[in-house]
Amino acid sequence: MTITQLPGQEAEVRRILESAHHPLDLPVPPYVPTRVVFGRGAAHALDTVIRHRLGTHGFHRPMVLTGRETAAKPWLDAVIAACRRLGTVVVAENPRANPTPQSMQHVLDIARRHRVDGVVAIGGGSVLDTGKAVALLAPGEQSVAQAVDLEAGPAAARPGLSRGTGLVAVPATAGSGAEATRTATVWDEREQRKRALDHAGLFPDLAVVDPLLTMSAPDRVWRSCGLDALAQAVESSWAVAADAASLRFSVPAVRLAAEGLEAVLTDPGDEAARTVLSCASVFAGLAIAGTRTTVPHAVSYPMTLRYGIPHGHACALTLGAVLRFNAAVTAQDCRDPRGPEHTTGVLRAVCRQLGARTPAQANRRLDTLLTRLELPTLRGLGHIDTGALADDVVTYSRFDNNPRHMSRDQLTALLHAEGDR
Repeated sequence: MTITQLPGQEAEVRRILESAHHPLDLPVPPYVPTRVVFGRGAAHALDTVIRHRLGTHGFHRPMVLTGRETAAKPWLDAVIAACRRLGTVVVAENPRANPTPQSMQHVLDIARRHRVDGVVAIGGGSVLDTGKAVALLAPGEQSVAQAVDLEAGPAAARPGLSRGTGLVAVPATAGSGAEATRTATVWDEREQRKRALDHAGLFPDLAVVDPLLTMSAPDRVWRSCGLDALAQAVESSWAVAADAASLRFSVPAVRLAAEGLEAVLTDPGDEAARTVLSCASVFAGLAIAGTRTTVPHAVSYPMTLRYGIPHGHACALTLGAVLRFNAAVTAQDCRDPRGPEHTTGVLRAVCRQLGARTPAQANRRLDTLLTRLELPTLRGLGHIDTGALADDVVTYSRFDNNPRHMSRDQLTALLHAEGDR
């Protein structure tokens, strides 16, 4: 496949994609301490990559955390074998998707029992988030529930924590970006809330991004994950906290994600297409590590908890509508201190990356992409209690990271309009 013109970072992105048959170190923004190795086949030489980038300290007793054995992973035995060359390995299986304090605690107990000195998390976002939490908490006595503090609203790991356990993240899906961020999502099913550990110690020491691992992901997984990467890239671009360092990664990731999804849909076995989508995912992760996400992600959390809609699909449901909403920003409702001109300029760049001249065209482009991926739009999902949904959404901090102020009533109207289209 070929990628159309990528303004600004075109040469750098092309170099990465063209060199991906050999592992290479990616550039990272100054706010990300993680070393990122990107390349097809990198995971099969994981022991060599770890030793070369991290030295001989740690990983003599690593835990290898993998996803549940519900789908074929033809690469898994070889990757675990590479980890065994590091030292005495304990292999653990992540108990569930959308990890809870209880599921994370189960893995943490195993890590403490075996006194592991490193965690190698290999899988999707749920596996990486669990591995990150375990690596942070393993040396101490604090439980996951205590670290998250379910009674205290927005969760943050205690500031006194410091991670003494090595941490390597190996994504097996292209979408979560968890290999490059300082957060770990924790789902509080009792209160029907998405929470997150947030701590500098959750940045992995090393991320090894091997696009070939993503080829075994089921259709429903890679489609939702790719949409998550696309939403992260778009939202990071317009987020209030976006700056030149984050935009270097978020803006190219918009086109990479959109074209990568189309390319994998056309030929799921195309290694180059998988490479593009994986590059989009890690770029988006590097961007949101500094900016966080905005309204579409805030909407996605109760959609996933209340209606079981996969996270990436849930993010995409309102992405185009919020793009149109933000395009109407004025001096009176702009949250970004740089003013509405900055926001509209970023939105023009995002539209160009989507191959659209206007926000309305970009919205249609995103709706068409959902249809091509055989995923319903908001209208196709049937009845959703928009009032109850809006009540949840406005309580998430991501809602206030949007460049244009949105009220609860405006959110409700947006949801109604999208559901009626």
